[in-house]
Amino acid sequence: MIHVLVAAIAIVINGVKLPLQPPPMMVHGELYVPVRRTIEALGLQFIQSGSQIETQVGARLVVLPVGGKGAIEVKDVLYAPLRFFTDVLGAQATFDSRTHTVTIVAQLVGTSSNGLILTHTSAERFGTVSAVDLTSDPPTVTLEYNATIHTVPIGTNAIIEMHDVAANVVVPGELSDVRPGDFARIYMDRDGHVQRVEDAFGSRVGHIAATTASEFVLADGHVIIPDRTTQIVLNGQSAAVSDLHIGDVVTVRYNVESNEIRTILASRPVASVSPQPGEPAITAINLDNNRPLRAGDELTVTMQGTPGGAATFDIGSYVTNLAMSESSHGVYTARYRIPNGANFSDVPIIGRLRVGAANAPEAQAAQTLSASSSPPGISDFAPSENASVNTSSPAVYATFVADAVPVNPSSIVLWVDGRDVTSESLRTPTFIQYMPSYAYHSGIVHVTVRVADLAGNTTTKSWTFVIHR
Repeated sequence: MIHVLVAAIAIVINGVKLPLQPPPMMVHGELYVPVRRTIEALGLQFIQSGSQIETQVGARLVVLPVGGKGAIEVKDVLYAPLRFFTDVLGAQATFDSRTHTVTIVAQLVGTSSNGLILTHTSAERFGTVSAVDLTSDPPTVTLEYNATIHTVPIGTNAIIEMHDVAANVVVPGELSDVRPGDFARIYMDRDGHVQRVEDAFGSRVGHIAATTASEFVLADGHVIIPDRTTQIVLNGQSAAVSDLHIGDVVTVRYNVESNEIRTILASRPVASVSPQPGEPAITAINLDNNRPLRAGDELTVTMQGTPGGAATFDIGSYVTNLAMSESSHGVYTARYRIPNGANFSDVPIIGRLRVGAANAPEAQAAQTLSASSSPPGISDFAPSENASVNTSSPAVYATFVADAVPVNPSSIVLWVDGRDVTSESLRTPTFIQYMPSYAYHSGIVHVTVRVADLAGNTTTKSWTFVIHR
């Protein structure tokens, strides 16, 4: 498929001009617009279910398939033909080639230009998180939408949900997991009491395979192009794109609405430097666990070196200056509990030691550390939910997405109609496929798949389809 990004075209919905990123796109001469941003600007709910997009227009459920003649995905953004919004959603749309402007007009219930949707019983405020204040009483989250800024108090009873869009998983979280740059929805009752906060973000974790002065490429082929607002940190210090090298491990976090890259946390092994005579020294750093960890797991770091000093350690760029205590002569220890929201791969553990006025050369543990607080996502499956198939031996499969910690293939289990068919299936870290060797009866077929990553985070999904013969 040939596609061309058209960055100069503006989108105006009911008189409100949307940000230019992500831009519209031309496909074989037909204009495509970003699906999620356009649907939500119309005041409708965006729901991604398997390989299709759903939204509720009044009493009618509207479905947009992904692929084929439906939505297409480019650089993690879903696009749909402009005619989808005119034909299916009942909107009116025009494209002015002189002003390079797409204008969409729709009289849909809930349309909002300031990030607020009201119903008879509830309210929903949404936008990009610009600040999270955990010290106020109660804590607050500040959202920005179309240059409108609102600060919302978050009570202790509010449910916090973290949506990792790249992995297609939703996990419980804490308010401290909500980061500036994420896209959040805050659901309230009519009195303004917050009931639930949904924080959505995208992330990429991997090794840098190639770099230029302004961008880099991950080993999985994703091209990362930061802009002037992107915060880049390398081994706990502010950095620029030009400071990043091939082989560095990075976690990229981006806004799912604008696709803007907000933070890049990079880690790199430190060079080994021998201390000068008489200087303090670090002789060894060890971890008590070599496997990937998940939220709630504890890690003990032990460092040996010159006694009588003040010691700290870093976990790459993710956690820095963690204090260590001298548990015995020249032996420094510390324990660290993996928090919710942790998501990093193969990062170095870097130790520092200061004795009096002198600093020992930095040292690094022989082991690296990986951790994830999110389970693998199930990005696609077939037959799809409630699908009707005309074969008695349909292929059943599911595909998996993991970020920092890979899927454990031996953890994958598949049940079809209550029978464990794992031993008859093909399993890899990215999918499981079952080809039945016998015919199933007509009617409803129940499928359940379970998968875990190497840290032990587990996902289970169940669905049904129907056989008609």
